[in-house]
Amino acid sequence: METIQSFAQQTNLATLIGLHLGLSLFGSIATCPIYNLPIYFFGIWAYNYHDSNAPLKTFTGVLALSIILDVLWFILHGGGRHEESGFVFCMVMNIISLIGKPITVFAAINTIQSRGDSFQVGGWSEAPGAFPGAYQTVRDGNNDEFA
Repeated sequence: METIQSFAQQTNLATLIGLHLGLSLFGSIATCPIYNLPIYFFGIWAYNYHDSNAPLKTFTGVLALSIILDVLWFILHGGGRHEESGFVFCMVMNIISLIGKPITVFAAINTIQSRGDSFQVGGWSEAPGAFPGAYQTVRDGNNDEFA
């Protein structure tokens, strides 16, 4: 684990996302997991969005979840369509991308930390539409001012 973290600290997140995007584009020639391309396009936008770290945190969480989804996709669909043209090439591109995903997750966490924030799971106060504190009432029910 320390080897992956040290390698991730030496890499650039934008380069890793671009590499994953290229692998996913080539991997989409045949039947492949359809969720990878949108994740990486969102990742490019999230990396370049500097007003808040929330999009980068979302990208990191979704990318970590996609590792599990990739493993499940390979188990369910990996052994079947060898007669499809380009399927083996698609599988190789997606397996290379899967191998690089943990490095990209650690690089994204390092980028979040270098921007002065921390990656915490379950921080719903930053979710869109969430109140930063307790519930806030719109108006007092005992006040007849609006009646």
